[in-house]
Amino acid sequence: MKILLIRMMGFGDVASILIPAIKINRLHYPDAQIDVLTFGAGSELITLVKDVTNILNVEKEQWPDDILGAIQSFLSIGEVVIQQDYEKIINYDTWFMPCFLSQFLLELKLPVKGNHLTLSTKEVMKQMLSQELSNDFVTSPVSYMASTFKNMSDWHHLWWKQYKGAYPQFYLNHCCSYKEKIEISIDIDYLKNEFVNHNGKKVIALSAEGRLSNKQYPHADKLKTELENAGYFVWSQFDGSSDMLATLSRLHYTNLLITVPTATQWLAKLVDCPSLIIPGPLPPEIVAGELVVDQSTQCQYCFQKDCINEIEFLCMDIEPIKIVKQVNKFFNSV
Repeated sequence: MKILLIRMMGFGDVASILIPAIKINRLHYPDAQIDVLTFGAGSELITLVKDVTNILNVEKEQWPDDILGAIQSFLSIGEVVIQQDYEKIINYDTWFMPCFLSQFLLELKLPVKGNHLTLSTKEVMKQMLSQELSNDFVTSPVSYMASTFKNMSDWHHLWWKQYKGAYPQFYLNHCCSYKEKIEISIDIDYLKNEFVNHNGKKVIALSAEGRLSNKQYPHADKLKTELENAGYFVWSQFDGSSDMLATLSRLHYTNLLITVPTATQWLAKLVDCPSLIIPGPLPPEIVAGELVVDQSTQCQYCFQKDCINEIEFLCMDIEPIKIVKQVNKFFNSV
């Protein structure tokens, strides 16, 4: 059997959703060829996953910002998928274009499961050419996304207020109805431990910047200094200058990751490195770190990309000394 799994988001989604989904499908189909369709840098992480046979990587230039160019490109990607004769195609992605792709394949009678569109591809292109395709539709999953996963509709609601568990468990166990335990791990041969000669100091990784403004910790330099003054060795090379194997190896030999809610926390979980998360506006139930910085403002956990009170996300403005105290407490308890 040949299976294609689709998840085209960033490192964090590849680590927390796609890799566990690969493991689940391997359990369901022990002898299957499992291929994945992923996006950009995410493919570098998937190259380390031994259960994957082929990677169909969508490059950044294949996903242009304009909707017409993106549709034309994804129709071409669909033609490549058609030629592979997959016996099962599962789309775990929630973005518009991957859902457009799965809708296109579904209309061609391919064996597609998972997320697709509420409109036919013909209707989407008709509305686009007549300039009736609204931006609200394209950017709102509750409008454009349909699914064969029976509980996916719960994904559109404030799920963390009802569901007990982190996002990967909610998505795969609840929305997709998989019964298997979610395993966020990777089997790799680590590079040599470069932290062995630091006089026995505990090693801390610091990841203080996310893609959006609600994931920016403003006191990273001061926190690094405070941690070093407290006797820790601190590193923070998450700028893409190191390859994925080197980054995962460093995290494997790290005693604690301090991070904003971003891909780094899921990379750490892959290699069993505990995380202390500065959650900002994201509820602790979503970020699912081993440790979470205490709530700092009454308006925190709003789950917004833009600060609703126009106060520049004061929930991210945590004094470094408070974090250092929590780090000390953690190491004193283990």
